[in-house]
Amino acid sequence: MRTAPRPPAPSPARRRWAWRLTLAACLLGGVAAAGSVTVSFPLRGYLISSDAPNRVTLTTPWQEVSAAPQGRPHPLRRGYHAHLTPLRLPLRVPAGTPAGRYAAQVRALLFSCAEGAGTCSARTVTLPVTLDVRADGRVLSAPLSVTDAHLRGGDLRP
Repeated sequence: MRTAPRPPAPSPARRRWAWRLTLAACLLGGVAAAGSVTVSFPLRGYLISSDAPNRVTLTTPWQEVSAAPQGRPHPLRRGYHAHLTPLRLPLRVPAGTPAGRYAAQVRALLFSCAEGAGTCSARTVTLPVTLDVRADGRVLSAPLSVTDAHLRGGDLRP
């Protein structure tokens, strides 16, 4: 049995042209541009409760998105995370948004315990983030980290 020959693969120039047409169709069709903000947690002297309602919220001029941080269980302390995995917060920018820099913020409510002191509290950490919306619709942002210093200086109220 003979099979039909495969059509030739498109040239790199043709693929670039097709990509530009697809991007233009998405922008003209009102499809939002997508991006994300990634928050990491390089904590050394704090444990984060795995049983508490920890929450990280990204607030932008266009939307608000929240997620609960997750991590590996602590090998010795039941009910706590050993390390939190970086949290990716997806965002959408409405079609037609002018290119430029936009202020946003990340607010983390974390139920933490200082390892050495044995004190536990709910801490709210608020960090500014700048979103860079490009002319081609891409959204760039700087990575954020919630550190021990942020938790020490965070608000004691949720």
